[in-house]
Amino acid sequence: MENLRTASRDELIEIIAAQQGQIESLRAQVTALEEEVRRLRGGEAKEVPAWVKPNRPKEEKGERKHRAQACVRWREEPEEIHTHAMERCPDCGRRLRGGWKHGSHQVIEIVLPRVRVVEHRAMARWCGVCRKRSKQPRP
Repeated sequence: MENLRTASRDELIEIIAAQQGQIESLRAQVTALEEEVRRLRGGEAKEVPAWVKPNRPKEEKGERKHRAQACVRWREEPEEIHTHAMERCPDCGRRLRGGWKHGSHQVIEIVLPRVRVVEHRAMARWCGVCRKRSKQPRP
């Protein structure tokens, strides 16, 4: 291609005419491709029945709402406490002593006409020989 600054008026008109032909060709290709995309995606938008609710926009998750009190059942004052602990190490058989409260749960037994609350405490104990922690499974 010649330098556009030195080209004559007729040469510039020929260049513009060629470019217009290319533009029309490209527009036809774009229209055909858009039609193919629309066909592959399922065509025109389907009519939605009146009873279908539109989707709600997704809400951004922010900080949790702080409540004045937790949404859990309050622990009752137990009438009995059953402590569950292993007497011997399951691996070596050594007698276990001491321990700490590993977990607890309350069982509310309704004995008519009164309520009886029993707390079960699971104790975990340490074996000095095996260097392992052992705990009694929940009843």
